[in-house]
Amino acid sequence: MGFTNDYSKASQGGLKPEGDYEVLIVKAEEKQSKGGKLHLNLNLVIRNDVDQSYQNGYLFHTLWKRKEPTAADLQVNGYGFGQVMALGKAAGLPNGKNYESLSDFLQELIGKPVRAHVVHDEYNGNKREAIAWFNPTDYPEVKHVMKKKPDVNPDGFAPAAQQTTYADTPATQAAAAQAAGDDDDLPF
Repeated sequence: MGFTNDYSKASQGGLKPEGDYEVLIVKAEEKQSKGGKLHLNLNLVIRNDVDQSYQNGYLFHTLWKRKEPTAADLQVNGYGFGQVMALGKAAGLPNGKNYESLSDFLQELIGKPVRAHVVHDEYNGNKREAIAWFNPTDYPEVKHVMKKKPDVNPDGFAPAAQQTTYADTPATQAAAAQAAGDDDDLPF
């Protein structure tokens, strides 16, 4: 089977270029950092149903709690209320809907399409991708197909492929059966 070069699909694994990416929110959760600080963690997959580079690649976004939260911030566990509302607006969540908890809000974000604006910034001397803001998607009809994850056993490794050993072949089994029958023919 032949193929045609398509250099628009070429990538070298570094930082994704700055700009807008159509993404799906695949994970939205409150987590604790290694230093013990709570934060909102968003995992975003770059959609493969939109003509764009880095399809199926991932972007990550973190919202940190405010050092001095306002009364509005406290409604969303101390995160920036405006940031949380901007995320919900970009994801198309209904305005005026009441949520019992931030967790309920985060669950409703999962699977929603948004447009993420990526910039490069520096943290501890390293350049990294950061999401400056979210906007509503330009492609609300989602036909993205998630890549299938390989099956993983509890140890975190992919299961070994079924292998045929030499002992399993019919010729080896027949020879073993014949040898087991009569020890008198053995030279030792």
